[in-house]
Amino acid sequence: MQVVKAPKFEVLKLIEQKEIIGPIDLVDHFELSYHGARNCLARLKKAGLIEPLGIERGKWTLSNKGINHLEFLRRRGNAK
Repeated sequence: MQVVKAPKFEVLKLIEQKEIIGPIDLVDHFELSYHGARNCLARLKKAGLIEPLGIERGKWTLSNKGINHLEFLRRRGNAK
């Protein structure tokens, strides 16, 4: 079984573009498994880059730290 990983920069860009995201968005966009998408979102949450969207369970948006980190990666030019 091949493990598909989504680059953090690409995930943050997708969240910025869509404004609100859930695991299914990552499944569709990056061809991740549902479990892989949830793990990706959990890592971003733990890093403080995303935050839950109010009372809507399973929906996420960029935090201020996430917005700043995305801009940092863009300025750096070699976003990893």
